[in-house]
Amino acid sequence: MNAAVIEHAGGRAEVRLTPWDERALHMRTAEIVRLDVDADSAAASLIEEVERWGRANGVRYLFGRVDAAAPLAKKAVLDAGFAIVECSIALSRAGFAGLPAVPARMRPALRPAEETDIAELERIARDDFDHGRFLEDPAIDPALAAARTANWIGDLVRQRLAYAATSNGKLIGFHAERVSADGRHADLILTGATARYAIMAMPLWITALESLSARGVQDCSTLISAANTGIVNLYARLGFRFDTTLFGFRKYL
Repeated sequence: MNAAVIEHAGGRAEVRLTPWDERALHMRTAEIVRLDVDADSAAASLIEEVERWGRANGVRYLFGRVDAAAPLAKKAVLDAGFAIVECSIALSRAGFAGLPAVPARMRPALRPAEETDIAELERIARDDFDHGRFLEDPAIDPALAAARTANWIGDLVRQRLAYAATSNGKLIGFHAERVSADGRHADLILTGATARYAIMAMPLWITALESLSARGVQDCSTLISAANTGIVNLYARLGFRFDTTLFGFRKYL
């Protein structure tokens, strides 16, 4: 079973296998997508059911995120022996008014990424990304975590969710997004400029947001690593609202 909803008196969990992570990490992985704990007395039994599901599916690495403001859920995963390995922030922006101006000479061009772009975009993701769920877990081989990030951008290109960013004909980064069916909301999946063109990061984000506005998108949201202070500051400068802090946890079964 690739996904399941596990209910127990006082709590509920949604879980799924993540074969895209397994492909890079070389072990069966699964995510606790949602964890609702209503009663401390039932938390241990709920987590036991989740772990039982994982073992039945051959899961070696079980992970998830929990709202930092949910003490019962935090206690449940800590009591069960999960380790907190990263911290993320959920952000959002309503509308796109008031974005900083970008000089024409600094403005990158965005176009749909193509199959021929994948090798270089994967290199950027592999070599120049230092933050994320697996990259920040000290138990994961950094090379495997980097390969997982590279695979991710390759998959996004093949799903036609990624744009290539170019400047003076050179490929300098990418932007990936998922727009809702009604065209009103965008989930900003992954954006980044190669280290050699770090100065283009802010113009790249602004260009991507302006593109959403031009297509009639009304708001957007994203999830970033709290450890990535440069990106935290970038989103603050772009007028994003900081909505929720999430603790990332994991356990080897």
